[in-house]
Amino acid sequence: MATTNLGPAETTAVAAVAGKIRCFAAQWALRANGGYLAQACGTAEVLALLHTQVLDLGPSLRPMVPPRFESTPKPGNPGIRGEDWLGGGPDLLIISPAHYATAHYATLAATGRLDPAALAEHSTDGGVLEMIGAEHSPGMVVTSGSLAIALGVGLGRAIARKRTGTPGNIWVLISDGELQEGATWESLQLAVAEGLDNLRIVLDRNNMQVDGKMPEVMEIGDVSAKLRAFGLDVYEHDAHDIPSLYSTLLEMNQCAGPSILVSYSEPWRGFSFLPPRWETNKLHFVRLTPEESTLLESEVAELWHQVS
Repeated sequence: MATTNLGPAETTAVAAVAGKIRCFAAQWALRANGGYLAQACGTAEVLALLHTQVLDLGPSLRPMVPPRFESTPKPGNPGIRGEDWLGGGPDLLIISPAHYATAHYATLAATGRLDPAALAEHSTDGGVLEMIGAEHSPGMVVTSGSLAIALGVGLGRAIARKRTGTPGNIWVLISDGELQEGATWESLQLAVAEGLDNLRIVLDRNNMQVDGKMPEVMEIGDVSAKLRAFGLDVYEHDAHDIPSLYSTLLEMNQCAGPSILVSYSEPWRGFSFLPPRWETNKLHFVRLTPEESTLLESEVAELWHQVS
């Protein structure tokens, strides 16, 4: 970007995209009576910035309305490639936790890469918008339902780009639960050993995993200190402060080696019924009560009014 500062108009525009991401994810949860709403609420600003201000993704290579699922990849027929909705680059964004797929579908809809109607029409049997995203799902690069897989894939693609002289950076969004996986640390160690200045990582530090709050399940300690000990350039930031977050993302994109942002997010941000769920460990997957559905419908309507 030409400047490291985001002006008031650009900040407002990014906030509007983040609001739309929350709205689309909430509408998904209302339609399906459940979903990974909190993950979208926690990463909305980061995804909005990456898609609209930081990454050079290029135009989408796929139609706004996705096709129905055809087959798994096979020789001579690669099948549907989810990354095609992200464009031809030079940059690429890989979402590691597959249950963040709804957040990414919502981002594609909010940024004009996916027809919003597809969020409902193509998330049914035979559709490619799966709640747990796969490599054929719009915006998803790799099937990574088992955590810690996608970072290794991103690492390999970053190495390949360095060896072939291919421009552009590989960005990988990972969850903090993946720091409980040994494969994550193996990938980070190799990234440093290879000096990959084309690998950028965003860590969603929401302190939440399926079994509850992370300190109550498996404490992972001082994450930033561990990452620095591995040799990465480490940045830390509030995941919802758009102007400062933008500057941090640009700064880490200029590092001479692999860099990582520890993005402290609030997965309950955006809707009033979510904070109590955080306190009772019922936030990772939201199954709506009738009262919550009524409240959420009202708050989504108000948020649409604000961002439209």
